[in-house]
Amino acid sequence: MNKQEKSGLSHEKIWLLQAALLSDKTGLNSWQQWRETVDIENIDTESYRLLPLLYRNLSAQEVIDVHIARLKGVYRRTWVENQVLFQVITPILKSFQDKGIKSLLLKDAALNLHYYCDNGLRMISNLELLIQPSDALIGINLLQNLGWQVTGKVPQEILPFSQAIGFKNSSNQSFILRWHLFADGFAEKAEHDFWKNTIITQLGELSIHILNPTDQLLYICGALKNQVISSNRLADAAIIINTSENQIDWKQLIIKAQEYRLVLVLKNMITALQEILNISIPSSILTEIMNLSISRFEDREYQIMTQENNSVLDRLNLRYYQYARMVSDENGKSNFLGFTQYLQYLWGLENLWQVPYHATIKGIKRLVEKAES
Repeated sequence: MNKQEKSGLSHEKIWLLQAALLSDKTGLNSWQQWRETVDIENIDTESYRLLPLLYRNLSAQEVIDVHIARLKGVYRRTWVENQVLFQVITPILKSFQDKGIKSLLLKDAALNLHYYCDNGLRMISNLELLIQPSDALIGINLLQNLGWQVTGKVPQEILPFSQAIGFKNSSNQSFILRWHLFADGFAEKAEHDFWKNTIITQLGELSIHILNPTDQLLYICGALKNQVISSNRLADAAIIINTSENQIDWKQLIIKAQEYRLVLVLKNMITALQEILNISIPSSILTEIMNLSISRFEDREYQIMTQENNSVLDRLNLRYYQYARMVSDENGKSNFLGFTQYLQYLWGLENLWQVPYHATIKGIKRLVEKAES
């Protein structure tokens, strides 16, 4: 089985990752293969986002190529656009601090500031901020007062299953306010450790909280759970390990991956990092990760996520796995009534009795779509 089959990435994406992150013969050979295979003026978004890293790596190795000017232009544009976004988020962060609201900068912006250490290397798609659920309504109101428009319905109360809300400003820039770290909305008590172990980084004169390297890696695993392996996420993980190797608590990462049912994606990510980028991971840790058992819960969830055609029952099962991640008690169990209430919330239904009717309608509609396809 070759690297492409194991990681799910195309040869072109593997070559680009290696060219952007490896400063040896392998990286240079991958650069030559990639440039001879791909039209640099017509690449997908995922690959485009790696071009600033590619520029830095080739420049550091003093590579002379007709494409360097193009790569430099992408790097400079990324730097400028990121400066604009940091100017956008600074007053939000300051306003939250002035109101005494604890906040945690997430994803692209946090990675750019603290781990990439160069504002031109990591493109920022969305600005995301995490706050405590108890502060969510205050935070929403504060953002509205700053001129941000809610993209959905403004909640009157923070429901148990809700996780985030999106905003747009007059410049059509996006901002997401979260009150649960993961898209599955883990229960509030499950996130105390993440808040307790944050680290501080600087945005100008502001001191802001971000995830520590161990939790940042786990957060990438959480993102990968809902998609195939992404070259951008692998680049993020590689940068975190390369810049913070001595600060990563591998034992804690393993414990949390088991606790939050992210063992399968942790294995996939570590395997890809080793095989594609030869990332340095302690051999004892690597062995321990590879020997971790995958729960039936994770395995079944993954099978449903990755199969091409899902039945209505499969989709309901997937919703149940999402629900179970949020509300499982200490024995890992959840209850049927709570699940129907979760479906009521997801489907925007006013009454609980509408859930089975709505599920039946969705099933019939699915059957018709399959018959007509």
